[in-house]
Amino acid sequence: MNDRVLFVDDEKDILDGYRRLLHGEFDIQTALGGGQALAELHLFGPYAIVISDMRMPGMNGAEFLSQVRQLAPATVRMLLTGHKDIAQAIAAVNDGQIFRYLSKPCKKPDLLKSIQLGLAQYHINLEEKQAVTRTKEMKLRAAILNQEPFSPKRR
Repeated sequence: MNDRVLFVDDEKDILDGYRRLLHGEFDIQTALGGGQALAELHLFGPYAIVISDMRMPGMNGAEFLSQVRQLAPATVRMLLTGHKDIAQAIAAVNDGQIFRYLSKPCKKPDLLKSIQLGLAQYHINLEEKQAVTRTKEMKLRAAILNQEPFSPKRR
């Protein structure tokens, strides 16, 4: 399985910086703003992790990550921002169920550790989803087995 990480920001230079910083560490994809990122998710998803800037025109990071949660519930969502607005952080955590809230600038060791923990959480999310699916299938099979056997009417 290819664990891809999608970075979302409205500044191309910052996205290029993430690519350079994490080159060779992870499969990094980037999207310029929430709209492009949603299109990426529809066309190329799922991603293991989506890391978004908070302040972007049109759709802030909390709104964007809330939509990611609806589209890809197993995807781990992180918010990376240089702004220290506690109300926005609370909204992001509550609405988008954010895994990590990281401050800019984020040092490479901190970002690496957060991504590694996020990937572990992503695999847990997938295992839970598979367990739920298996349980539903077993319940359906049990219900089918407990039905009266079919017997054609004899004449």
